[in-house]
Amino acid sequence: MTPVTTFKNEKQRLRKEVLVRRNAVSTVLRVIRSADILQRFFELEVMRSASWVHFYVSCGSEVETTGMIAHALARGKRVSVPKMESTSRRLILSELKDPARELSPGPIGIPEPKSEAFRPVELDRMDLFVVPGVAFDQHGNRLGQGAGYYDRLLSSIAGKIPIIGLAFELQLVDRIPTGDHDIKVNGIVTEKRVIECGGLSGRGA
Repeated sequence: MTPVTTFKNEKQRLRKEVLVRRNAVSTVLRVIRSADILQRFFELEVMRSASWVHFYVSCGSEVETTGMIAHALARGKRVSVPKMESTSRRLILSELKDPARELSPGPIGIPEPKSEAFRPVELDRMDLFVVPGVAFDQHGNRLGQGAGYYDRLLSSIAGKIPIIGLAFELQLVDRIPTGDHDIKVNGIVTEKRVIECGGLSGRGA
């Protein structure tokens, strides 16, 4: 078995293990824990001072972001969410103004802006990026679903715009195997704490 194969197998093993734990959380507990994460997230100075915030749109057993998006819009923030471009395997940012009316399931079932509500936004307009992950470690390493969509998106903003991962405590692991294309987050918010991994103070930090 080659080192590359071992690396991929370890990632896949970890991904499967954490997803089993996360999927076992009841809907009620997920809502309660997501609300705790919302409270901690909105207390962050980097969030309070942001004008533009990029959110992922939650799906399945992920930390729920629908309430966060509504909360951000109610506070006068401008919000972008990703729209998947399947042919180029990349994510495009689109401004979201009315989540209840403007979202529908995309190519793989994740809610994204409908065609008539698609409003492209440049990456450099963002003050803060909020990203999903299957697992995180305390050094800011992130394990995604394996398709690489977010790593490709984040590679151009790493070190320029703060990136925050949202996760339940059960998604934290001791160590995530990393490669050259993996992008770290600057902070992780769980239902119990905020883990600072460097660079949460703002642009260029």
